[in-house]
Amino acid sequence: MNNIKKKYIAYIVVATIIVYATVRYFGTVERYILRVTNTLMPFVAGAMMAYIINILMDAYEDLLLKKFHNKKIIRAVSIVLSIFTFVLVIVLLLGLIIPQLVKIMFSIMYTDPGDIKKIIESISKNNIVDKIADIMNIDIKNIDISGYVTKLIHSVMSSVGNILMGVISGISGIFNTVISVFMAVVFAIYILVDKERIALQGDKLLRAFLPSKRDTVIDVLSIFNKSFRNYFISQIKEAIILGVLLYIVMIIARLPYASSISILVGVTALIPVIGAYAGLFIGALMIITKSFSSMIIFIIVHTLVQQFENNIIYPRVVGSSVGLPGMWVIVAVALGGSLFGIFGVFVAVPVAASLYFILKRETLKRL
Repeated sequence: MNNIKKKYIAYIVVATIIVYATVRYFGTVERYILRVTNTLMPFVAGAMMAYIINILMDAYEDLLLKKFHNKKIIRAVSIVLSIFTFVLVIVLLLGLIIPQLVKIMFSIMYTDPGDIKKIIESISKNNIVDKIADIMNIDIKNIDISGYVTKLIHSVMSSVGNILMGVISGISGIFNTVISVFMAVVFAIYILVDKERIALQGDKLLRAFLPSKRDTVIDVLSIFNKSFRNYFISQIKEAIILGVLLYIVMIIARLPYASSISILVGVTALIPVIGAYAGLFIGALMIITKSFSSMIIFIIVHTLVQQFENNIIYPRVVGSSVGLPGMWVIVAVALGGSLFGIFGVFVAVPVAASLYFILKRETLKRL
């Protein structure tokens, strides 16, 4: 008993010293934490990349196992094909979207004031706008549309300027970025090659240091893995279907930028809740440079396709793969975005779904 008491006292003393030193030298500790975090970021990115690529690699391995039996060759070929597919998709998306976005930025920057005046006049004289204004009891003639549009253009111009300045300042750090990306890719390849051995080493650590909690830890990790895997696969399926549907409808309606906007909407659809609205806003901004009436048609088309996809296709394709009620999806996205930015928005739903499943299961057990 005395030894146990002495051990706990020692723990308390050490914890007290650590807390005091952290508070007393908080600035120094914060700098070291940031330095360590920045150093580890390529490896964290590599681990995340490996997790996503592993989904592709499992599919390729299942396909190749039907024709070949050498596991080493199958693993090597699957890794190469998975990384090639991953990089190819990213390059294609960036190659299709970025030129169009740059084009629209410059078209906005160099828009003739006379064209802006024509757009304003077409908005004020548009029959659809008049009908909407009548329904909402808005006197559109007394609204300073020109002032609002001017403010919008100024805000867009300042945003474009900030983006360009950010790109110029980011060029100076491109060497470090290339090195970080290279390290992340190499680390991801190491993980994919030795994933079974890494899992075995993790199991040995659990048996050695947490033997009583081993089964619980493995169970929780398997729940999180299933949630993340199902979420990524279902979101990608949904995004592809939404992009294809929107492209077909836009071609039928003869709307401009059909391919670029469809791909953009499909990519932004990967972001839960707010992704669809982001794609709608950027697409409308691109089309308004061509025609205001086309923009109105695009908004209607996008809304109809989005509703059809959400209510008809999404339940059949995705179903209950995530298993998180819609109310908690909104809460999770808001909380994840406020805490960790865009990264938090992406991972908030599968994390919340995992915690929801664990809590639900434990509640049922206790009841």
